[in-house]
Parts: sequence; C-alpha cells; structure tokens
Amino acid sequence: MDIAYRWLGWRGSTYLGASLLILFLVGCGGKPAIVSGIVTINGNPLDQGTVGFAPVSGGMRAVGLIQGDGSYQLRTNREKGLEVGNYVVTVLSREILKSKPGQPPMPGKYLAPKKYGRAKTSGLSFEVVRGNNTIDIELQGESQAAGGKTRRNRS
Repeated sequence: MDIAYRWLGWRGSTYLGASLLILFLVGCGGKPAIVSGIVTINGNPLDQGTVGFAPVSGGMRAVGLIQGDGSYQLRTNREKGLEVGNYVVTVLSREILKSKPGQPPMPGKYLAPKKYGRAKTSGLSFEVVRGNNTIDIELQGESQAAGGKTRRNRS
C-alpha cells in the first residue's frame, strides 16, 4: 500500500483499498449452493429423465439430468449450482421410442408417475442451503402409459 500511496496519493490508495475489499467480498461469482442426489422409484434408481427445482419466491429454475445410476446434479443455465431458498421439485421421466432416421425421438410411456412432472401436483419441496446439499428424491407409484392411464395387466 505504501507504493500505491506514493503513486496515487492518499485518495487513490483509499479508492484502491476499497475496490480490493469490494472484490474480496463479492468473490468470483458462482452459485452459493450445489445440489446433487439420487432419484429412486419404489426403492429402485430411476435411470433417465430430468429433475427440476423451481424457486418458491420466483427466479431462475435449476435442472439436472438423471444418469443411469439415478444420480443427478443441478445447474442453473450453464452454471453449476443454484441460489439458496425453498424449491418446488419436479421429476419427469419418459421412455424414448426409436423413430425414423432424421426425425426426433418420440416420447413413450412415463417411467415415473406423471404427477411428479408438474409443480402443482408433484408434492415435492426442499430447502436448499449454502454449500453442498445432498437431496435424494424418493418417488412412489407405477409407471404410466402415455395418455395418463396406469399400466395394468389385463386377463
């Protein structure tokens, strides 16, 4: 600071010190919370789909892809993590059907009950705190065929 004082004078060194303090307090950006976990249905890992966390107070939604082992990690846009707060959670998982070459894949039956894919009906909510959060999501119920009918064996 002595060199800055001589070069900038007392006002310049004060501004320099204040600027450095602000940069230190603000940090390098990033989200204050990281969320990851495992999604299961009836005790078994769900092997595909998406997990969505929508803030109750409004703001940016965080989303994570469910991996083959049921694990997920949330991102807000392209950035790892999310803000702290209370969230309504959705889980959407559908079978992917093969389609004709050059055409997008078609969604098939629901691998998790449809109710979990909508914020109003999921019944899932969690609080996210600063730092690392492990939030395992346990779903219950049968998979459903497209159209919302529960799959049952008929004889």
